[in-house]
Amino acid sequence: MDAVMSEPCAEMGAGLSTRKVLMSALEAELMGLVGALTPANRIEGRALHRPFLLLWAIGKAVQGEIREHRWSTVRDTVGPLMTTYLDVPPGADQVLYPFWHLKTSDLWELADADGLTLTSNGRRPTLSALNASDPAAGLPQGAYALLSTEPEIAARVASHVVSTFFNPPPAGLLEDLGLADLLAERMGDALRPQVGESFPNRNAISDVYGGNRVMGITPLRDRTLSVYSDDEGPYQDAPINEIGWIGYTGDGLTGHQRMVSGNRSMEAYQEQQRALRYWHKPDGGQWSFESWVVIVQVRQRWGVGTDGAARREFVWVLAPVPSPLRDTWPVEVLEALAEDDGTVHDDTEGIPAGGDASNASSSRERYRRLTAAARRTADRRTRRSRLVEVERYYRSVTAREAVMLRSQDKCENRDCPGHPEERTDAGAAILEVDHVNPLARGGADTPESMIALCPNCHALKTRGRNRKRLQTALLKTARLRHEEFMSAAG
Repeated sequence: MDAVMSEPCAEMGAGLSTRKVLMSALEAELMGLVGALTPANRIEGRALHRPFLLLWAIGKAVQGEIREHRWSTVRDTVGPLMTTYLDVPPGADQVLYPFWHLKTSDLWELADADGLTLTSNGRRPTLSALNASDPAAGLPQGAYALLSTEPEIAARVASHVVSTFFNPPPAGLLEDLGLADLLAERMGDALRPQVGESFPNRNAISDVYGGNRVMGITPLRDRTLSVYSDDEGPYQDAPINEIGWIGYTGDGLTGHQRMVSGNRSMEAYQEQQRALRYWHKPDGGQWSFESWVVIVQVRQRWGVGTDGAARREFVWVLAPVPSPLRDTWPVEVLEALAEDDGTVHDDTEGIPAGGDASNASSSRERYRRLTAAARRTADRRTRRSRLVEVERYYRSVTAREAVMLRSQDKCENRDCPGHPEERTDAGAAILEVDHVNPLARGGADTPESMIALCPNCHALKTRGRNRKRLQTALLKTARLRHEEFMSAAG
C-alpha cells in the first residue's frame, strides 16, 4: 500500500483546504484499491470471501471498534456470517482464505505473517499454525482512520463494495455487518460521481475521478465501467425509438469489431448484469454523467469504419436505471434481463456489406436480400416485450436501408415539388424513411409499406390538409417501386 494510505491521518487538522485535499487524495487511493479487488473465479461462480471480509472490517471501523482483530475472533465471528450470506460450508477453512489472501490487495495487514508455517504448496498458512499463533490482522492504519472518522467517505466505499459484489444485499446482511445505519436508504446517493455531474472535457473527468482520458469504454478509478457517447464522434450511438433505451456502438474504429478490449468488458458486465455509467456529450456541449445503465442485449449490424469501409460492429443495448442497486431497477428492465440469453443477435445475416450503387444488378440484388431479412423478422413477431421492440427497431434498419437503396437518393413522392440537393455532413441524401401505414395502425416493417420522402413531402404526408389522398398515392408508389426492384432482382 502507498505511504499516503499507510500513515496515520493525525495532521488532517492543519487547515481546512489542506485537510480537504489530503482527504480527497486518501479517498481516491482507497477507492482505487477497493475497485481493484477481484473475487476468485471458481466452478460454482465468483468467490466473494475477500469482499465479505473487507465489508466486515469496514463495518467494524464505522462502529469505532479496534483496528486489528485476532484470527480466533475473525474465525468465530465471520465464519458463521459467511455460511449464512455466502452459502458456503461451515468451517475455519472458509475464513482462512480471505484472512490470508486479502493482504495481497493492500487493504489488509497481517501481523507476523512471515513466521507462519505454510502448506506444502506454500500458498497459505496451515490452519494449525493460525490457531496456535492467533495473529492479529486488520485494515491499514490510514484506511482505518479515514473510514472511522469520515462517515460520508465510509458510505461511498461501503456502497461501492455492496453494489459491486452483493447486489441486491441479502436481507439482514447490512445489519449483521454493522452498516445498516450508515447506508440506510442512501447507497445509490453515496456513490461518486453523481448522476448529472458535468465536465468540459475528458481530462477534467479524469482529474477528479481517474480513468482513461480517451477510450470510449473504460473504467474510472473505482474500476466501475464507463461508456462515453459523443454526438460529434465517429460512432452511430442513438436512442431507440419510443423505448428510451440507447444503442451504443462497440469498441473499434476500423475493421470488423471483435469481442476484445472494451467489447470484452461490456460482455462481462452483460453476463454479470451489472450497472455501468453512461456519459454523454451533445453537439457543442459538455460531458455529463447522464445515467446508470445495464446491458440488456448485444446486436451486430453493418456499419462504416473511419476508413470508409463496411464492417460488422456491435451495438450494446443500454437500459437506464436509477442506480446500480438492482432493487431500484424498473420491472421492464428486470424482465429484459431475464429474457436476454447473452448471445449476439446478428442483424447482418444474409445481407452483403455495402454494394455498388452504380451497378443496377448488384443494387437490386442487395435490395432483395434486405427485404428478405426484414420479412424474416416481421414473421417472428408473435409477442410484445421491450426486447421485441428493440429487435423491431434494429431489424427495421434493414428495411429502411432497403428503401434508401431503392430511392436512389431521390424523394419517392412522384409529385414532389422539389427535392433538396444539399447533403448531410456524412454525404447522405436528406431523406426520411416513413411507414406509409403507421406501425400503430398495423403497418408492416417491410419495404413495400415504406417510402423515402424529403422533409417537405414527409410533412405533407403527416400533417397536410390532403394527407389522406397523398398517403393512398404514396402506398401505391411504394408497392410499385418495390415490385419493380424485386422483379429486376430476379
